[in-house]
Amino acid sequence: MLKTSRTNKNSRRKFYSCAAGKDNGECSYFKWISFDFKVSKFQGIAKFEMFERLRDSEENRNLLMTLYRESEHKIDHLKGLLKDVEIERDQLKHKLAMTEEKEKGMKFMVYGLLLVLAF
Repeated sequence: MLKTSRTNKNSRRKFYSCAAGKDNGECSYFKWISFDFKVSKFQGIAKFEMFERLRDSEENRNLLMTLYRESEHKIDHLKGLLKDVEIERDQLKHKLAMTEEKEKGMKFMVYGLLLVLAF
């Protein structure tokens, strides 16, 4: 929305801001219109607005693409970490199975010794 400043420092200076009303809360967008910009011509304002939107959408697209690429790298990194954890899990499963086998063997030996001592 095109607005006019009413402050002493920027009296009657034009700027763009969103249309904040009671329903949509506070507005954080703010952009001064340069001093050499003729606001009396509606077409000039419309072109300015259109170019601002195009520039903003281009910047947003570039930012989103950067974020997308970064997220792909993070996903690849996390997949690598997951693979490492799965390998470690499998190794621990193997160690557990070996320990359980040793435990069975030890129990068998203890029972055998108890039987020998009992006789």
